[in-house]
Amino acid sequence: MTIRTHRDFLKGQLLDTQRLKSLAGDHPLMSIAFQERETELRQQIEELPVGQKEARTVLFFTGDPVVGSQGIDAVFASRVIEPFQSMVMTDYADRCHGNVGNRGRRLGEARSRLLLTGLPRGSVGLELSKAPSEDLFAEDEVADTLSHVTRLIESSGRSDEEFAATLNETAPRVVQNLRTFLEVVAKGKAGLRIESGDLRCSMTPDEVASAFARVAATSTSDETIQIDGTLRGVLLESWEFDFLDDNGRVIDGKIEDSLTQEKVAELNKSFFNEKCRAFVTKTTVTFRNGGIRTSYRLVDITAIAD
Repeated sequence: MTIRTHRDFLKGQLLDTQRLKSLAGDHPLMSIAFQERETELRQQIEELPVGQKEARTVLFFTGDPVVGSQGIDAVFASRVIEPFQSMVMTDYADRCHGNVGNRGRRLGEARSRLLLTGLPRGSVGLELSKAPSEDLFAEDEVADTLSHVTRLIESSGRSDEEFAATLNETAPRVVQNLRTFLEVVAKGKAGLRIESGDLRCSMTPDEVASAFARVAATSTSDETIQIDGTLRGVLLESWEFDFLDDNGRVIDGKIEDSLTQEKVAELNKSFFNEKCRAFVTKTTVTFRNGGIRTSYRLVDITAIAD
């Protein structure tokens, strides 16, 4: 049970308790018992902070692969888990270890491995939780990754614009896995609901098919380029940079996650408002309607040799 599901369960219990308290009226024993139960439930709800993340997610499905609340087609379940796990591993590697290539082994795969830990009923679900690890920080890092993957899937079902905004923080290889994941769900004519921590997104079978069409028609390419110009500043809090090239064009975007705060502060101190050469990763996303979105990620800055 995710945090949000647990909160919803407690709220349902609270409503039932309040209704029973009302029916009990001024009964000397029952009214006191229901009041104590109401206080206990309110306290439990308050102890579940809104916006909490978890290193656990639940994928609920409806439609053709599901038989009521009895079970889910085993072939469909096996096919849908693999690309989801790959999405998580790739996003984790990108966030915690820098950019990942379009193929090959990803750093931190063992720390981002998920286990099938439950089969929730109602709608039939697959509960996936982080495998045990001795890494003290992996729990929070996987929770961040699952949160980002959930928002990415949600944005793919909304609009080109929202999907594009999410892609600014997403490695191309993650999008490849997203395409495969949505393809399995769409071809299975299934509806989808994802719960991770306090996040929840839902799509009908038609919305899943639309999301798959959007992602399948989206191409993403990366290239590292160098730009001569003037550094106008970097912001450590938002992890962004602002650069003016020699043609008067403003180049701004995120700073590469692999750079440390000390390194970024050093770059700002050495090159702020100075002529220099910036090395940036240019990401070009082309959408099915022909629209193009370009974003930049700062990799390094060097002096320009005389």
